Amino acid sequence: MAATLRAAKRFLQVPSKVTPSLSRSVFQVGREDLKNPNWMKVGLSLSSTVLLWVMLIKHHNYEMAEYERRKKEQDS
Repeated sequence: MAATLRAAKRFLQVPSKVTPSLSRSVFQVGREDLKNPNWMKVGLSLSSTVLLWVMLIKHHNYEMAEYERRKKEQDS
């Protein structure tokens, strides 16, 4: 029992000393230049957003037409 508790305490302890090299993100190379945006990323983001909105509106219109058709069919 005591050995289990010691193992659990050791596992749950927060390391007191974290070296800066281990705490930095591997994927962060440098700061992005805010005055010169990456226009490829901007274009892809905006075009994908527009595409998703168009698909959403198209699907909504299809669903509304189906709803109206079934409602008319049910009333008849």
